[in-house]
Amino acid sequence: MSSTRDTIELCESARPDVVLVTSAVDPGWNRCQLLTRLFRDLTVVALLGREARTADSIAMARINGARALVPLDADPDRLVKAITAAATVGHHIDSALTVFATSVEGARTAGGRSLSRREFEVLQLIAEGRTAVQIALRLQITAETARTHVSHILRKLDARDRAHAVARAYELSFLPK
Repeated sequence: MSSTRDTIELCESARPDVVLVTSAVDPGWNRCQLLTRLFRDLTVVALLGREARTADSIAMARINGARALVPLDADPDRLVKAITAAATVGHHIDSALTVFATSVEGARTAGGRSLSRREFEVLQLIAEGRTAVQIALRLQITAETARTHVSHILRKLDARDRAHAVARAYELSFLPK
């Protein structure tokens, strides 16, 4: 187990395309968030132990930048599939975790209005300062669909604009501080 500083130094020197982060080493997914902010092109794959196979943990891993979620005990073929999908498509959730991931949609609500899993993804990208076109490219959707998701987020969070939506998301603990 290396420290966060060691991980950052290794990423700076080796410039990997993919980093695997386990839930045991990064239970709050703070290291995941730091890595994805420092290294924008880095694909973080979260390996979840049994303790982290919950809707909240999966939501936090995704919000903090994990592009793929895989059980820690997954066989090598499933891990390769997850890495490949995360690097090419931009996201992947292993089939063993989908039962937990589907409940993420109801994990966070604003005034009784749930944000969908996709709206969480869009909200995170808004918080990173991405435009509708950049969001569309990242999520492989049209720019108009991205704008529709933004509109839904604004309505559900009672926000005036994107910046206000991000502020509201932090207030409501939708995004980690």
